[in-house]
Amino acid sequence: MIPILNRSGRPLYEQLYEFFRDAILEGRIQHGDRLPSYRILSRELQVGRNTVVRAYEQLTLEGYLVNENRKGLYAAKLDVRERHSELAFRQSRRGVAKRTANPSAERFNSSVHMVDESNFPVAQWRKCSNWALDNISFQYQEHEREDPLKTQLIPYLFHHRGVQVKPEQIIIGSGASVLVFWLAVILRKTCSDIMVEDPGYPRIQQVFSECGYIIKALRVKKDGVDPDKLAGQTADLLYLTPSHQFPTGVSIPVQARLRILHWARENNAYIIEDDFDCEFRHKAKLMPALQGLDRDDRVIYLGSFSNSLMPSLRVAYLVLPQKFSVDYQSYAYLMDTVPYVIRKTLACFMEEGFWERHLKRMRKVYKSKYDRCVRALEEMPAELIHFNRAPSGLNIWLRINTVLSETEVVERAAAQGVHVTAGSYYYRSRSNSKRRPEVLFEFGSLPEDQIEGVVRKLGLAWSV
Repeated sequence: MIPILNRSGRPLYEQLYEFFRDAILEGRIQHGDRLPSYRILSRELQVGRNTVVRAYEQLTLEGYLVNENRKGLYAAKLDVRERHSELAFRQSRRGVAKRTANPSAERFNSSVHMVDESNFPVAQWRKCSNWALDNISFQYQEHEREDPLKTQLIPYLFHHRGVQVKPEQIIIGSGASVLVFWLAVILRKTCSDIMVEDPGYPRIQQVFSECGYIIKALRVKKDGVDPDKLAGQTADLLYLTPSHQFPTGVSIPVQARLRILHWARENNAYIIEDDFDCEFRHKAKLMPALQGLDRDDRVIYLGSFSNSLMPSLRVAYLVLPQKFSVDYQSYAYLMDTVPYVIRKTLACFMEEGFWERHLKRMRKVYKSKYDRCVRALEEMPAELIHFNRAPSGLNIWLRINTVLSETEVVERAAAQGVHVTAGSYYYRSRSNSKRRPEVLFEFGSLPEDQIEGVVRKLGLAWSV
């Protein structure tokens, strides 16, 4: 069974991967069938050996193939129900793509934080969900002796982010915004003001403002917030996205991080570290979390599964300082808002290794998309679009050199079928936004083979 490849279409390794994946799901390749060797397939298709290796490695990583040492690659055994559900999911995604095949009717949403849906491991998630349902608890979760999700989070946070934590320090909630609200409630007896990044995430400011806090803006520069500017101010709380600042994408270097921690210690302030998009670093290795550098229990760490898995899951977590001076037990009824069955599903997903495999795959997917975005933006006139090259996350901050207003920039992009968010939305005060229009370009959910076309549409929209 030899596939026919479209030499002028998508990357050849992707076509190979999809051919064998679908053949296994549809039963055309049965459990135990041996696949052609790297050498034979590359010779038959007249493609490079690395193309075949890359496709086979991805199939093995996702569990479609089994590599038997010195024997070859064989189709793995898949549960019939899992195979059918996975196939239906893939076909539904292709159906969506076909319905939007007319370029004149196409709309690309780059204005909200969306993820790539086509690579979600639905069969593995279903397997873990079924296991969680088979082992369901009928009691309130606070009566459970242990939380399986906390058990899985502890080694993951230590090995991947350098976060040191014990189970009693972890609070799990239905999304980052819910946990931030919980923090605002429990801290308001001892804290009255908070400094936030400018530009920054508006919902955070809204939550603390509605809880009666005084909001102070701290301007973000090319290396994040400026420790020199911070040193001359006081506040009870500081909200930071140090590893991938939202929305600009910049990160704070280690020397500045140490100075920020020193400021927190001297001012007896807490830092809320939002480790936004921490899993996706497209070039250099990601720096450890600020919490790992903290020796004075001044950092409250916030993480989420939204961008790395799926936003609709609504699972996030806090790591409180080991010596947390705030009494929060009286607010226990607001804690742990994620259903226990979801926790068990996600814990199983991590324990079985599916989470790690999914992350490895998505890092490759998003890096490839990021690289295509950068190449496409580099082809635009240098005097038209300026962008930072922060190699992380799923968004790029654009500054447009034009006589158009920011409103016109957004409207003209929408007229071309591309929806972007006005940069002024993220500033504490619109008067603080720069004269040149800025927009946030989200690429996470864009089809990779259409990124160049989307960027060209933006160039066309903003050329005057």
